[in-house]
Amino acid sequence: MPRRLRAALLTLGSLCPALLAGRPVAAQVLFRNTAPVAITLTTNLRDIVRERDSTALRWFGAEMAWSDEGANAKPRALPVELRARGHFRRQARNCAFPPLFLRAGKEAREGTILQGNPRLKVVTPCRPNAPEYQQYILLEYMMYQTYAILHPMHHRARLATITYKDSTDRVKPITVTAFLLETEEEVADQHKLTALDQTGALFADFEPGSLNRVSLWEFYIGNTDWSVAALHNIELFRNEAGTYYPVAYDFDWSGAVNARYAFPNPMLGIKTVRQRLHRGPCRSATEWAPTIAHYKEKRAAIDSLWAASVPGLEDKRRDDTKAFLDELWPILDDPKKFDRAVVKECQPQGN
Repeated sequence: MPRRLRAALLTLGSLCPALLAGRPVAAQVLFRNTAPVAITLTTNLRDIVRERDSTALRWFGAEMAWSDEGANAKPRALPVELRARGHFRRQARNCAFPPLFLRAGKEAREGTILQGNPRLKVVTPCRPNAPEYQQYILLEYMMYQTYAILHPMHHRARLATITYKDSTDRVKPITVTAFLLETEEEVADQHKLTALDQTGALFADFEPGSLNRVSLWEFYIGNTDWSVAALHNIELFRNEAGTYYPVAYDFDWSGAVNARYAFPNPMLGIKTVRQRLHRGPCRSATEWAPTIAHYKEKRAAIDSLWAASVPGLEDKRRDDTKAFLDELWPILDDPKKFDRAVVKECQPQGN
């Protein structure tokens, strides 16, 4: 990131809340409804699963079938393409099934559920035949919904029941609970920002308020698997004034999801993902005050979200995750606890 921008960030950053607050965000067709959508994806399933360890991943032709919503619903289908994506979950030694990208041409998606979304992420269970991994998907989906309450810039997600069919009939159909997630390009378009992929950012490069909210979010959910410098599970955006903003994503390694495959970096000095460790910027208590107030203001909305029924999510897992998340509020209410857990546990320049 150009060093010459750092000196201007604090003055430019003060414009951020005014630019973002109150701006209506028009949902694409897919995200206008929150009910789970049923989709069938027919492709060369065996080959797309086998190829995922390659460094040159191919797009595979596929057909996406679903039914329109509403009283006059009818079956629909359109040609799409699928490709493996991701890092840990894409590798065969870690997962039996990779996360995917889904894309469709502009003409094909016009007037369909994909209108407005040239490309989507498909977040699908790492091990489709294991019920526990279905629960991880639902919990991660809830993380995105919770994040959306706290952050104006976020990825929209929609639950889906997806049946994967092999076009060559060499693999039996697989039906899973998954969710569809918009890409960083769509987040940028919605907020009139530019998505960037340059690495090396420091904390001083970002609008302070947005960085504070993101770093407290990672602490809230018990996630240490993020880095602004490496753009690891963080996306970088810039507005027309040259101000930079982080957006967090990929929450399956958090203590809130508590997946059996998730573990912290041994260098961090914690043993499990359920041990919170703040890896965000060093701020004074006064500088943290607006972020603390913002989180407290959103608590009722978060509680309402988690009180609602989520199809397929076990009550025991929902309650366990909610109890873990609720550990934040006593820390925010007690200045001494917050000082020990956040103010004194910080990274001076970046992570």
